[in-house]
Amino acid sequence: MNKTRLNYALDWVIALAFALSAITGLLLWLAGSGGFQGGRNAGFRTVVLGVSRWTWSDLHIWVSLVLVAGGVVHFLLHWDWVVCVTKRLLRPTRSRKRDAGSVA
Repeated sequence: MNKTRLNYALDWVIALAFALSAITGLLLWLAGSGGFQGGRNAGFRTVVLGVSRWTWSDLHIWVSLVLVAGGVVHFLLHWDWVVCVTKRLLRPTRSRKRDAGSVA
């Protein structure tokens, strides 16, 4: 697989993981915890779209881990670009040298 196809596939994995993480996070937030229920936690027995809160929570954690792993791999694949741009930003440009020389 060439680098372009790898980047394209990785970007789709990251985008899908982000979308699933956002959706499951929103569902968990909207479902609420159920609060104190007289000694029983009914909130985690809440069913949203036919799926228990525990399952939504597990799905949210796993897709979030995929998102983080995809981000790390993406960063590593583009390490040369990061180094190049960082060096360019930290190196004084010709116009900055020229401006500094004309002030003196």
